[in-house]
Amino acid sequence: MALQRYLSYLLFPLACCAAGLVVVLGLQGLEAAWITLVLLLLEISLSFDNAVVNARVLDKLTPGQQRFFLTWGLVIPVFGVRFIGPLALVSLAGGVGMGEALDAALHHPQHYRELLDLAEPRILAFGGMFLLMVFLRYFFDEAKTLHWLKPLERRLSDAGRIEALEVALALIILLLLVAAIPNGLRAEVMISGVIGLVLQLLSTSLAQAFGTEEEAAGRLAAGGGLASLIYLELLDASFSLDGTIGAFAISQHLGLILTGLGLGALFIRSLTLMLSREKALDKLVYLEHGAHYAIGALGLLMLTGILLERWQLNVPEWLSGLIGVVLLSFALFDSLRQGKRAA
Repeated sequence: MALQRYLSYLLFPLACCAAGLVVVLGLQGLEAAWITLVLLLLEISLSFDNAVVNARVLDKLTPGQQRFFLTWGLVIPVFGVRFIGPLALVSLAGGVGMGEALDAALHHPQHYRELLDLAEPRILAFGGMFLLMVFLRYFFDEAKTLHWLKPLERRLSDAGRIEALEVALALIILLLLVAAIPNGLRAEVMISGVIGLVLQLLSTSLAQAFGTEEEAAGRLAAGGGLASLIYLELLDASFSLDGTIGAFAISQHLGLILTGLGLGALFIRSLTLMLSREKALDKLVYLEHGAHYAIGALGLLMLTGILLERWQLNVPEWLSGLIGVVLLSFALFDSLRQGKRAA
């Protein structure tokens, strides 16, 4: 019965994915449909851990705010992060106007890819630092009592007594990275990384501040929901940046990229809703831990990608997805085992 209830959340996105692939097959042929499927699976593998973290934030929102996240919250990441965002970064990095960047994306995909390569260090620095801060702030918490990898997490929790230690650690990592890359990239990477760090701190702090005002709960409910929605979109954007760059390594056809990543994002949205409404994270107690380890790994891989660029090397996107899937699988297995012990 529970399995049927869980599957009901995924029927609509699965139907949309199937319909989308059929449309691409009919219009573009078998090769285009295969590329779209690969892009769809790439988005799901990279963002699965994102769904787990989003579900915990979504628990704090009203049903109306949840519906907003699943509708407009889907439009914003798909067209804002995966389309408008790269266009803006390409425009800044390549010194071209938005119109020229759009023309390159639609009619000269190879040139657009070259411009995107120029913007890649900034993209990776922003996303990497944002995700790294999500990881550090989760584990550097002295109030945290539930631990999965107990020897490590207890020490990290104890270290959380030192105020702003996670910020200092993240900045040290960023400074070491900046010192190891060519002079021409240092200012850009430093600024982008600091922006990612500040936005993470600001968005989570606002959400927490609104959420703890019990005396004015009615007045601040909308504000708290807005702060949480902003944080969800920023988190989703950081996950999407790596996938967007990787998508251009698979295909340079903008329509296929938007279709594949958009269908994958729709699936992740429904998975997020399922985890939230079914209170699955309360039953699978270590799943959130595994997701944050995967987030930390992805953040470090994004930052490492900037360093590897010196030797014309890239961190493959399948590696990022595989690490997340493996960590979440271990966390799921241990959660189920812990549930059986408790029962």
